[in-house]
Amino acid sequence: MTATKKTNITSIVLLVVTVLSALVLFVPSLMLAMVSDSCGSSCNMAVFTLGYYIAVFGTPLAALTGVVFTIIKMVKKQDAVSFALIGLGGTYGAFMLGLAITFITASIK
Repeated sequence: MTATKKTNITSIVLLVVTVLSALVLFVPSLMLAMVSDSCGSSCNMAVFTLGYYIAVFGTPLAALTGVVFTIIKMVKKQDAVSFALIGLGGTYGAFMLGLAITFITASIK
């Protein structure tokens, strides 16, 4: 499917939203380390660390992957809205997955 001007504008707007979302979610991702303060010695720190790293590194990685694939599709003059949406969803998905893993690990005692 070839891209139109409307789909290109939509893709660019979604790319901007994806990058801004990744920047905004990076700070709370770093603050997830403070969740382990309530654990003491009862938490499984390997699982907690995995969730922390998913939140910290997965969020910008998903955004970067979405941006790269969207730009590749736009250069090829193909419809890239779906790739931009997948990148945006992956950004929030990675953050929420890391958040869930860290909070669930911290709450199990």
